[in-house]
Amino acid sequence: MMAEKQSKQGAGTASKVRTPASGGAGDGQLAALLALLRVEQEVRDAASERDLVLLMVNETRKLTRARQIFVAMPGPAGGLQIEGVSSIPVVDRNAPLIAFFESFAKTTAKRPDASGIIRLTIPETGDSAGDAYPFREAVWVPLQHGTSEMRGALILVREDAWLEQDVVIARRLAQTYAHALRALGARERHRLRDFFKSYRFHTVAISGIFALLLFVRVPISVLAPVEISPRDPFVVAAPMDGVIEDIFVEPNHSVKKGDLLVKLADTALRNRYEVAQREVEVAEARLKQSNQIAFTDPRGMREIGIARAELALKLAERDFARDLYEKTQIRAERDGLAMYNDKHELIGRPVAVGERILEVADASSIEARIELAVSDAIALAPGASVRLFLDSDPLRPWDAKVRRADYKAQLGDNGIAAFRVFADIEPGSGKPSPRMGVRGTAQISGDEAPLGLYLFRRPITTLRQWIGF
Repeated sequence: MMAEKQSKQGAGTASKVRTPASGGAGDGQLAALLALLRVEQEVRDAASERDLVLLMVNETRKLTRARQIFVAMPGPAGGLQIEGVSSIPVVDRNAPLIAFFESFAKTTAKRPDASGIIRLTIPETGDSAGDAYPFREAVWVPLQHGTSEMRGALILVREDAWLEQDVVIARRLAQTYAHALRALGARERHRLRDFFKSYRFHTVAISGIFALLLFVRVPISVLAPVEISPRDPFVVAAPMDGVIEDIFVEPNHSVKKGDLLVKLADTALRNRYEVAQREVEVAEARLKQSNQIAFTDPRGMREIGIARAELALKLAERDFARDLYEKTQIRAERDGLAMYNDKHELIGRPVAVGERILEVADASSIEARIELAVSDAIALAPGASVRLFLDSDPLRPWDAKVRRADYKAQLGDNGIAAFRVFADIEPGSGKPSPRMGVRGTAQISGDEAPLGLYLFRRPITTLRQWIGF
Protein backbone atom coordinates (compact mmCIF):
# COMPACT_ATOMS: atom_id res chain seq x y z
CA MET A 1 0.00 0.00 0.00
CA MET A 2 2.78 2.31 0.86
CA ALA A 3 4.47 1.47 -2.44
CA GLU A 4 1.31 2.11 -4.39
CA LYS A 5 0.80 5.37 -2.58
CA GLN A 6 4.31 6.46 -3.28
CA SER A 7 3.96 5.40 -6.91
CA LYS A 8 0.79 7.42 -7.29
CA GLN A 9 2.36 10.40 -5.61
CA GLY A 10 5.36 10.16 -7.93
CA ALA A 11 3.11 9.91 -10.97
CA GLY A 12 1.12 12.94 -9.78
CA THR A 13 4.29 14.84 -9.19
CA ALA A 14 5.60 13.88 -12.61
CA SER A 15 2.37 14.97 -14.24
CA LYS A 16 2.51 18.24 -12.40
CA VAL A 17 6.06 18.79 -13.58
CA ARG A 18 5.28 17.98 -17.27
CA THR A 19 2.20 20.25 -17.48
CA PRO A 20 4.05 23.51 -17.02
CA ALA A 21 6.59 22.45 -19.65
CA SER A 22 3.91 21.71 -22.17
CA GLY A 23 2.14 24.93 -21.24
CA GLY A 24 5.39 26.95 -21.85
CA ALA A 25 5.76 25.60 -25.41
CA GLY A 26 2.17 26.54 -26.19
CA ASP A 27 2.70 30.03 -24.88
CA GLY A 28 5.79 30.45 -27.16
CA GLN A 29 3.90 29.28 -30.23
CA LEU A 30 1.03 31.61 -29.35
CA ALA A 31 3.43 34.52 -28.95
CA ALA A 32 5.03 33.75 -32.32
CA LEU A 33 1.60 33.58 -33.95
CA LEU A 34 0.59 36.86 -32.36
CA ALA A 35 3.84 38.44 -33.55
CA LEU A 36 3.17 37.21 -37.10
CA LEU A 37 -0.38 38.58 -37.00
CA ARG A 38 0.89 41.87 -35.63
CA VAL A 39 3.41 42.18 -38.48
CA GLU A 40 0.73 41.42 -41.07
CA GLN A 41 -1.51 44.06 -39.50
CA GLU A 42 1.30 46.63 -39.64
CA VAL A 43 1.93 45.70 -43.27
CA ARG A 44 -1.72 46.38 -44.12
CA ASP A 45 -1.51 49.73 -42.30
CA ALA A 46 1.67 50.83 -44.10
CA ALA A 47 1.10 54.26 -45.68
CA SER A 48 3.92 54.18 -48.21
CA GLU A 49 6.38 51.90 -49.88
CA ARG A 50 9.18 53.31 -47.73
CA ASP A 51 7.35 52.34 -44.52
CA LEU A 52 6.78 48.88 -45.93
CA VAL A 53 10.50 48.44 -46.71
CA LEU A 54 11.35 49.34 -43.11
CA LEU A 55 8.92 46.67 -41.90
CA MET A 56 10.50 44.10 -44.24
CA VAL A 57 14.04 44.59 -42.98
CA ASN A 58 13.28 44.96 -39.24
CA GLU A 59 10.23 42.85 -38.43
CA THR A 60 11.16 39.91 -40.66
CA ARG A 61 14.50 39.60 -38.88
CA LYS A 62 12.74 39.09 -35.54
CA LEU A 63 10.46 36.33 -36.81
CA THR A 64 12.98 34.41 -38.94
CA ARG A 65 16.02 34.75 -36.64
CA ALA A 66 18.02 36.34 -39.48
CA ARG A 67 21.10 38.33 -38.57
CA GLN A 68 20.59 40.81 -41.42
CA ILE A 69 18.08 41.32 -44.23
CA PHE A 70 18.48 43.08 -47.56
CA VAL A 71 15.52 44.17 -49.70
CA ALA A 72 16.22 44.17 -53.45
CA MET A 73 13.67 45.91 -55.68
CA PRO A 74 13.63 47.06 -59.34
CA GLY A 75 15.49 50.35 -59.82
CA PRO A 76 15.11 53.12 -62.43
CA ALA A 77 17.70 51.49 -64.70
CA GLY A 78 15.72 48.24 -64.82
CA GLY A 79 17.94 46.00 -62.64
CA LEU A 80 17.61 45.18 -58.94
CA GLN A 81 19.02 47.56 -56.36
CA ILE A 82 19.13 47.45 -52.58
CA GLU A 83 16.31 49.59 -51.16
CA GLY A 84 16.56 48.62 -47.50
CA VAL A 85 18.93 47.03 -44.98
CA SER A 86 18.03 46.01 -41.43
CA SER A 87 19.22 48.38 -38.69
CA ILE A 88 20.21 50.99 -41.32
CA PRO A 89 17.74 53.87 -41.85
CA VAL A 90 19.25 55.16 -45.11
CA VAL A 91 20.97 53.08 -47.78
CA ASP A 92 24.29 54.48 -49.00
CA ARG A 93 24.74 53.17 -52.55
CA ASN A 94 28.41 54.08 -52.52
CA ALA A 95 29.11 51.69 -49.63
CA PRO A 96 31.15 48.62 -50.74
CA LEU A 97 28.83 46.17 -48.93
CA ILE A 98 25.74 47.58 -50.65
CA ALA A 99 27.46 47.37 -54.03
CA PHE A 100 28.42 43.75 -53.31
CA PHE A 101 24.87 42.69 -52.42
CA GLU A 102 23.42 44.55 -55.42
CA SER A 103 25.74 42.51 -57.63
CA PHE A 104 24.76 39.39 -55.71
CA ALA A 105 21.05 40.18 -56.18
CA LYS A 106 21.44 40.81 -59.92
CA THR A 107 23.35 37.54 -60.37
CA THR A 108 20.80 35.51 -58.40
CA ALA A 109 17.85 37.11 -60.22
CA LYS A 110 19.22 35.77 -63.52
CA ARG A 111 18.99 32.14 -62.33
CA PRO A 112 16.13 30.08 -63.79
CA ASP A 113 14.81 29.23 -60.31
CA ALA A 114 14.90 32.84 -59.09
CA SER A 115 11.08 32.86 -58.82
CA GLY A 116 11.28 30.38 -55.93
CA ILE A 117 13.10 30.18 -52.62
CA ILE A 118 16.82 29.52 -52.99
CA ARG A 119 19.15 28.55 -50.18
CA LEU A 120 22.76 29.24 -50.99
CA THR A 121 26.08 30.05 -49.48
CA ILE A 122 27.50 33.44 -50.45
CA PRO A 123 30.58 32.66 -52.57
CA GLU A 124 33.89 34.44 -52.33
CA THR A 125 34.43 36.68 -55.35
CA GLY A 126 37.62 38.46 -54.45
CA ASP A 127 35.68 41.51 -53.30
CA SER A 128 37.16 42.70 -50.02
CA ALA A 129 33.83 43.85 -48.59
CA GLY A 130 31.97 40.66 -49.59
CA ASP A 131 34.70 38.21 -48.58
CA ALA A 132 35.02 39.84 -45.15
CA TYR A 133 31.27 39.65 -44.52
CA PRO A 134 30.71 37.21 -41.59
CA PHE A 135 27.21 35.92 -42.48
CA ARG A 136 27.64 33.50 -45.39
CA GLU A 137 24.40 31.46 -45.24
CA ALA A 138 21.70 33.19 -47.29
CA VAL A 139 18.19 32.47 -48.45
CA TRP A 140 16.60 34.16 -51.48
CA VAL A 141 12.86 34.78 -50.99
CA PRO A 142 11.08 36.43 -53.98
CA LEU A 143 8.46 39.08 -53.28
CA GLN A 144 5.63 37.45 -55.23
CA HIS A 145 1.99 36.82 -54.45
CA GLY A 146 0.08 34.25 -56.47
CA THR A 147 0.57 34.63 -60.21
CA SER A 148 1.51 38.30 -60.07
CA GLU A 149 4.93 39.48 -61.25
CA MET A 150 7.90 39.40 -58.91
CA ARG A 151 8.37 42.75 -57.20
CA GLY A 152 11.83 42.08 -55.82
CA ALA A 153 13.30 39.75 -53.27
CA LEU A 154 14.31 39.40 -49.63
CA ILE A 155 17.89 38.29 -48.95
CA LEU A 156 18.13 36.85 -45.42
CA VAL A 157 21.60 36.04 -44.09
CA ARG A 158 23.03 34.48 -40.93
CA GLU A 159 25.98 32.37 -39.91
CA ASP A 160 24.06 29.07 -39.42
CA ALA A 161 22.21 26.95 -41.95
CA TRP A 162 18.59 27.80 -42.47
CA LEU A 163 15.83 25.67 -40.93
CA GLU A 164 12.64 24.85 -42.75
CA GLN A 165 10.39 26.56 -40.19
CA ASP A 166 12.26 29.86 -40.62
CA VAL A 167 12.02 29.58 -44.41
CA VAL A 168 8.25 28.94 -44.18
CA ILE A 169 7.74 32.09 -42.13
CA ALA A 170 9.91 34.07 -44.55
CA ARG A 171 7.85 32.79 -47.51
CA ARG A 172 4.56 33.78 -45.85
CA LEU A 173 5.86 37.23 -44.97
CA ALA A 174 7.24 37.71 -48.50
CA GLN A 175 3.82 36.93 -49.98
CA THR A 176 2.23 39.40 -47.55
CA TYR A 177 4.76 42.06 -48.51
CA ALA A 178 4.17 41.46 -52.23
CA HIS A 179 0.41 41.77 -51.77
CA ALA A 180 0.92 45.03 -49.86
CA LEU A 181 3.24 46.39 -52.57
CA ARG A 182 0.58 45.73 -55.19
CA ALA A 183 -2.07 47.42 -53.03
CA LEU A 184 0.17 50.42 -52.44
CA GLY A 185 0.76 50.70 -56.18
CA ALA A 186 -2.99 50.79 -56.81
CA ARG A 187 -3.37 53.36 -54.04
CA GLU A 188 -0.69 55.55 -55.62
CA ARG A 189 -2.50 55.33 -58.95
CA HIS A 190 -5.72 56.45 -57.26
CA ARG A 191 -3.88 59.33 -55.62
CA LEU A 192 -2.40 60.29 -58.95
CA ARG A 193 -5.82 60.20 -60.57
CA ASP A 194 -7.28 62.32 -57.76
CA PHE A 195 -4.40 64.73 -58.14
CA PHE A 196 -5.15 65.08 -61.86
CA LYS A 197 -8.71 66.01 -60.95
CA SER A 198 -7.72 68.47 -58.23
CA TYR A 199 -7.40 72.25 -58.43
CA ARG A 200 -3.71 71.95 -57.56
CA PHE A 201 -3.07 69.87 -60.68
CA HIS A 202 -4.85 72.42 -62.82
CA THR A 203 -2.71 75.16 -61.33
CA VAL A 204 0.47 73.16 -61.87
CA ALA A 205 -0.57 72.23 -65.41
CA ILE A 206 -1.34 75.81 -66.37
CA SER A 207 1.92 76.99 -64.82
CA GLY A 208 3.82 74.28 -66.68
CA ILE A 209 2.19 75.15 -69.99
CA PHE A 210 2.98 78.82 -69.43
CA ALA A 211 6.60 77.94 -68.58
CA LEU A 212 6.89 75.88 -71.76
CA LEU A 213 5.40 78.70 -73.82
CA LEU A 214 8.17 80.98 -72.59
CA PHE A 215 10.62 78.86 -74.59
CA VAL A 216 8.62 78.97 -77.83
CA ARG A 217 10.59 80.93 -80.42
CA VAL A 218 8.76 83.89 -81.92
CA PRO A 219 9.95 86.82 -84.03
CA ILE A 220 10.92 89.83 -81.90
CA SER A 221 8.84 92.80 -82.98
CA VAL A 222 8.75 96.44 -81.89
CA LEU A 223 6.47 99.36 -82.60
CA ALA A 224 7.75 102.69 -83.87
CA PRO A 225 6.27 105.82 -85.51
CA VAL A 226 6.40 105.88 -89.29
CA GLU A 227 5.91 108.49 -92.00
CA ILE A 228 5.37 107.98 -95.72
CA SER A 229 8.11 110.00 -97.43
CA PRO A 230 9.34 110.36 -101.02
CA ARG A 231 12.13 108.16 -102.23
CA ASP A 232 15.08 109.96 -103.82
CA PRO A 233 13.41 113.40 -104.08
CA PHE A 234 14.98 116.29 -106.00
CA VAL A 235 16.18 118.84 -103.45
CA VAL A 236 15.69 122.48 -104.43
CA ALA A 237 18.54 124.30 -102.67
CA ALA A 238 19.67 127.92 -102.73
CA PRO A 239 22.33 128.37 -105.44
CA MET A 240 23.71 131.46 -103.69
CA ASP A 241 23.27 133.61 -100.65
CA GLY A 242 20.10 135.62 -100.89
CA VAL A 243 16.57 136.29 -99.75
CA ILE A 244 13.52 134.40 -100.98
CA GLU A 245 11.31 136.87 -102.81
CA ASP A 246 8.52 134.61 -103.99
CA ILE A 247 7.46 130.95 -104.43
CA PHE A 248 5.39 130.18 -107.50
CA VAL A 249 4.01 126.74 -106.52
CA GLU A 250 1.74 125.74 -103.68
CA PRO A 251 2.61 122.88 -101.29
CA ASN A 252 1.79 119.40 -102.58
CA HIS A 253 1.01 120.71 -106.09
CA SER A 254 2.36 119.07 -109.20
CA VAL A 255 5.03 120.78 -111.29
CA LYS A 256 6.53 120.11 -114.68
CA LYS A 257 10.14 120.14 -115.71
CA GLY A 258 11.26 123.75 -116.32
CA ASP A 259 8.50 125.37 -114.23
CA LEU A 260 9.58 128.35 -112.13
CA LEU A 261 9.59 127.37 -108.47
CA VAL A 262 11.41 130.00 -106.41
CA LYS A 263 12.63 133.52 -107.11
CA LEU A 264 15.32 135.14 -104.99
CA ALA A 265 15.69 138.88 -104.54
CA ASP A 266 17.54 140.04 -107.72
CA THR A 267 17.78 143.83 -107.51
CA ALA A 268 21.53 143.98 -107.02
CA LEU A 269 22.25 141.17 -109.46
CA ARG A 270 19.96 142.60 -112.12
CA ASN A 271 21.60 146.00 -111.87
CA ARG A 272 25.00 144.42 -111.91
CA TYR A 273 24.08 142.54 -115.06
CA GLU A 274 22.79 145.69 -116.73
CA VAL A 275 25.98 147.62 -115.83
CA ALA A 276 28.08 144.77 -117.19
CA GLN A 277 26.06 144.87 -120.42
CA ARG A 278 26.73 148.61 -120.76
CA GLU A 279 30.43 148.10 -120.17
CA VAL A 280 30.46 145.53 -122.95
CA GLU A 281 28.87 148.08 -125.28
CA VAL A 282 31.52 150.65 -124.34
CA ALA A 283 34.31 148.12 -124.96
CA GLU A 284 32.83 147.26 -128.36
CA ALA A 285 32.69 150.97 -129.29
CA ARG A 286 36.27 151.47 -128.23
CA LEU A 287 37.39 148.49 -130.32
CA LYS A 288 35.50 149.89 -133.33
CA GLN A 289 37.15 153.27 -132.87
CA SER A 290 40.62 151.69 -132.70
CA ASN A 291 39.96 149.83 -135.96
CA GLN A 292 39.06 153.10 -137.73
CA ILE A 293 42.13 154.94 -136.41
CA ALA A 294 44.42 152.15 -137.56
CA PHE A 295 43.72 152.97 -141.21
CA THR A 296 45.26 156.46 -140.91
CA ASP A 297 47.44 156.37 -137.79
CA PRO A 298 49.97 153.66 -136.96
CA ARG A 299 49.19 154.16 -133.27
CA GLY A 300 45.76 152.70 -133.85
CA MET A 301 47.29 149.30 -134.50
CA ARG A 302 48.59 149.25 -130.95
CA GLU A 303 45.21 150.27 -129.51
CA ILE A 304 43.39 147.41 -131.28
CA GLY A 305 45.01 144.74 -129.09
CA ILE A 306 44.22 146.59 -125.89
CA ALA A 307 40.62 147.20 -126.96
CA ARG A 308 40.08 143.54 -127.78
CA ALA A 309 41.42 142.45 -124.40
CA GLU A 310 39.15 144.92 -122.61
CA LEU A 311 36.16 143.66 -124.61
CA ALA A 312 36.91 140.04 -123.69
CA LEU A 313 37.15 141.04 -120.02
CA LYS A 314 33.84 142.90 -120.12
CA LEU A 315 32.15 140.00 -121.91
CA ALA A 316 33.30 137.60 -119.16
CA GLU A 317 32.07 139.96 -116.46
CA ARG A 318 28.72 140.29 -118.24
CA ASP A 319 28.34 136.51 -118.60
CA PHE A 320 29.16 136.02 -114.92
CA ALA A 321 26.62 138.65 -113.90
CA ARG A 322 24.04 137.10 -116.21
CA ASP A 323 24.62 133.64 -114.68
CA LEU A 324 24.16 135.00 -111.19
CA TYR A 325 21.05 136.83 -112.24
CA GLU A 326 19.58 133.73 -113.85
CA LYS A 327 20.21 131.73 -110.69
CA THR A 328 17.81 133.91 -108.80
CA GLN A 329 15.07 132.03 -110.61
CA ILE A 330 15.06 128.35 -109.58
CA ARG A 331 13.24 125.99 -111.92
CA ALA A 332 12.14 122.36 -111.63
CA GLU A 333 14.51 119.83 -113.11
CA ARG A 334 11.88 117.06 -113.27
CA ASP A 335 8.19 116.41 -112.89
CA GLY A 336 6.72 115.76 -109.47
CA LEU A 337 5.05 117.27 -106.42
CA ALA A 338 6.36 120.30 -104.58
CA MET A 339 7.01 119.25 -100.98
CA TYR A 340 7.35 121.93 -98.33
CA ASN A 341 5.44 123.12 -95.29
CA ASP A 342 4.28 126.73 -95.59
CA LYS A 343 4.77 129.30 -98.33
CA HIS A 344 4.51 132.29 -96.01
CA GLU A 345 7.23 130.98 -93.73
CA LEU A 346 9.68 130.88 -96.64
CA ILE A 347 9.00 134.23 -98.34
CA GLY A 348 11.40 136.86 -97.03
CA ARG A 349 13.67 134.36 -95.30
CA PRO A 350 17.41 134.72 -95.98
CA VAL A 351 19.09 131.58 -97.20
CA ALA A 352 22.70 130.54 -97.59
CA VAL A 353 24.14 128.78 -100.56
CA GLY A 354 23.16 125.10 -100.52
CA GLU A 355 20.35 125.57 -98.00
CA ARG A 356 17.29 123.36 -98.64
CA ILE A 357 14.18 125.28 -99.69
CA LEU A 358 11.79 122.57 -100.89
CA GLU A 359 11.70 119.18 -102.59
CA VAL A 360 10.21 117.87 -105.80
CA ALA A 361 9.18 114.24 -105.39
CA ASP A 362 7.68 111.58 -107.60
CA ALA A 363 4.28 110.63 -106.18
CA SER A 364 4.68 107.03 -107.37
CA SER A 365 8.07 106.55 -105.71
CA ILE A 366 7.54 106.44 -101.96
CA GLU A 367 9.04 104.71 -98.94
CA ALA A 368 8.37 104.33 -95.22
CA ARG A 369 10.66 106.24 -92.88
CA ILE A 370 10.57 104.72 -89.39
CA GLU A 371 11.94 106.38 -86.25
CA LEU A 372 13.10 103.43 -84.14
CA ALA A 373 13.86 104.60 -80.59
CA VAL A 374 17.18 103.53 -79.09
CA SER A 375 15.39 101.77 -76.21
CA ASP A 376 13.49 99.60 -78.71
CA ALA A 377 16.41 98.93 -81.04
CA ILE A 378 16.68 95.33 -82.28
CA ALA A 379 18.94 93.62 -84.78
CA LEU A 380 17.59 94.30 -88.25
CA ALA A 381 18.77 92.89 -91.55
CA PRO A 382 17.81 94.03 -95.05
CA GLY A 383 14.55 92.36 -96.00
CA ALA A 384 13.11 92.25 -92.48
CA SER A 385 9.32 92.24 -92.40
CA VAL A 386 7.41 95.43 -91.55
CA ARG A 387 3.68 96.07 -91.09
CA LEU A 388 2.45 99.64 -91.52
CA PHE A 389 -0.71 100.78 -89.72
CA LEU A 390 -1.37 104.24 -91.11
CA ASP A 391 -3.56 106.70 -89.25
CA SER A 392 -5.59 107.41 -92.39
CA ASP A 393 -6.54 103.72 -92.81
CA PRO A 394 -5.60 101.68 -89.72
CA LEU A 395 -7.79 98.68 -90.63
CA ARG A 396 -5.86 97.92 -93.81
CA PRO A 397 -2.16 97.54 -92.99
CA TRP A 398 0.57 97.67 -95.59
CA ASP A 399 3.44 95.23 -95.90
CA ALA A 400 6.98 96.50 -96.36
CA LYS A 401 10.57 95.28 -96.32
CA VAL A 402 13.50 96.96 -94.62
CA ARG A 403 15.94 98.40 -97.16
CA ARG A 404 18.46 100.01 -94.85
CA ALA A 405 18.88 101.49 -91.39
CA ASP A 406 21.13 104.18 -89.99
CA TYR A 407 24.12 102.96 -88.03
CA LYS A 408 23.97 105.97 -85.69
CA ALA A 409 21.04 107.33 -83.74
CA GLN A 410 19.90 110.92 -84.29
CA LEU A 411 17.53 113.23 -82.47
CA GLY A 412 14.12 113.06 -84.06
CA ASP A 413 11.37 115.65 -84.27
CA ASN A 414 10.14 114.63 -80.82
CA GLY A 415 13.58 115.10 -79.24
CA ILE A 416 14.17 111.36 -78.74
CA ALA A 417 17.29 109.65 -80.07
CA ALA A 418 16.25 107.14 -82.70
CA PHE A 419 17.57 105.12 -85.61
CA ARG A 420 16.05 105.90 -88.98
CA VAL A 421 14.87 102.79 -90.77
CA PHE A 422 13.83 102.96 -94.42
CA ALA A 423 11.47 100.33 -95.81
CA ASP A 424 10.12 99.70 -99.31
CA ILE A 425 6.34 99.45 -99.43
CA GLU A 426 5.01 96.42 -101.26
CA PRO A 427 2.18 97.12 -103.73
CA GLY A 428 -1.29 96.37 -102.40
CA SER A 429 -3.93 94.47 -104.34
CA GLY A 430 -6.46 97.04 -105.49
CA LYS A 431 -5.46 99.64 -102.92
CA PRO A 432 -4.24 103.11 -103.87
CA SER A 433 -0.74 103.96 -102.75
CA PRO A 434 -0.58 105.84 -99.47
CA ARG A 435 -0.21 109.58 -99.70
CA MET A 436 3.11 111.16 -98.88
CA GLY A 437 3.24 112.73 -95.44
CA VAL A 438 0.81 110.26 -93.84
CA ARG A 439 1.89 109.05 -90.42
CA GLY A 440 1.14 105.92 -88.44
CA THR A 441 2.71 103.05 -86.52
CA ALA A 442 5.09 100.43 -87.90
CA GLN A 443 5.55 96.93 -86.50
CA ILE A 444 9.07 95.75 -87.27
CA SER A 445 9.88 92.04 -86.95
CA GLY A 446 13.45 90.95 -86.31
CA ASP A 447 15.14 87.62 -85.58
CA GLU A 448 13.41 84.84 -83.66
CA ALA A 449 13.91 84.58 -79.89
CA PRO A 450 12.20 82.79 -76.95
CA LEU A 451 8.81 84.20 -75.99
CA GLY A 452 10.10 84.89 -72.47
CA LEU A 453 12.80 87.18 -73.86
CA TYR A 454 10.21 88.88 -76.06
CA LEU A 455 7.89 89.57 -73.11
CA PHE A 456 10.54 90.54 -70.56
CA ARG A 457 13.10 92.10 -72.89
CA ARG A 458 13.01 95.55 -71.31
CA PRO A 459 13.20 94.34 -67.67
CA ILE A 460 16.06 92.00 -68.62
CA THR A 461 17.89 94.83 -70.40
CA THR A 462 17.39 97.16 -67.42
CA LEU A 463 18.56 94.45 -65.00
CA ARG A 464 21.66 93.72 -67.04
CA GLN A 465 22.51 97.41 -67.21
CA TRP A 466 22.01 97.70 -63.46
CA ILE A 467 24.02 94.65 -62.39
CA GLY A 468 26.51 94.86 -65.27
CA PHE A 469 26.13 91.22 -66.37
